Amino acid sequence: MRSTIGNLWQRRHLLRVLTSTNIKRQNKNTVLGYLWWLLDPILMTAVYYVLVAVLFRRGDPNAPYLLFLLVGLLSWKAFAGAMSQSVLILRTQGPIIKSISFPKAVLPLSMVLANAFYFIVALLVAVALACWYGPEWGSWPNLYYLMLPVLIAIQVLFTSGLALVVATLGVFFADTANILGHILKMWFFMSPGLYALERVPERLQPIFRLNPFCELMTGYRDIIIFGRMPAAADMGYALLIALVTCLFGYWIFKRFEGRMVQKL
Repeated sequence: MRSTIGNLWQRRHLLRVLTSTNIKRQNKNTVLGYLWWLLDPILMTAVYYVLVAVLFRRGDPNAPYLLFLLVGLLSWKAFAGAMSQSVLILRTQGPIIKSISFPKAVLPLSMVLANAFYFIVALLVAVALACWYGPEWGSWPNLYYLMLPVLIAIQVLFTSGLALVVATLGVFFADTANILGHILKMWFFMSPGLYALERVPERLQPIFRLNPFCELMTGYRDIIIFGRMPAAADMGYALLIALVTCLFGYWIFKRFEGRMVQKL
């Protein structure tokens, strides 16, 4: 069964089941179980905080740096996790793909949605930390939180498109997963996860802004830390890139879907 829009809609229940399965499988055999959804971002943020703010003294003086880090790292973790899990998903599910007829795109898309769910849950930690800093920085929950679903939807669209691309490449090129790991590391440091975009030299900022995560991370921080509406132009650019990426990923996946089944 090809991954047409109609077939994906007809099999949307399968996408829900796969997403739910991926969510339940995460940390299933660990002692703390689902508590890791909250502990993981806290520990990850603590490591970077000690490295950047304590050892190198490079924190952002214009924002509570711990919260600044957490918000950026959460959005990136959702993206990088979905990409890393999608790249080999078709290879690992090869026997199922050959024996059952269903739109194959639901496999990488289920990874994207599962990581988006983790992201939403982990945002509760960011909101709690924002309340902690509220008296000092004024980072109380506000009406602009209603814009968070819009930003998350843009990120999901962007991630879905790239997940379909890397899932396709992962079938034909065995080295894709290794190459992707290095690309993600470089991409992270080219994104304002550890620093504010304003810290980048002005002449290089237009290049950095080509990266949609500049707009997304800044948008999340505008809402959660500074209590203001993200810039409409930045959000419009991020949405445009997300739509183009999603459509391109869908086109690539659909075009090579038949060959992928034969390759598996």
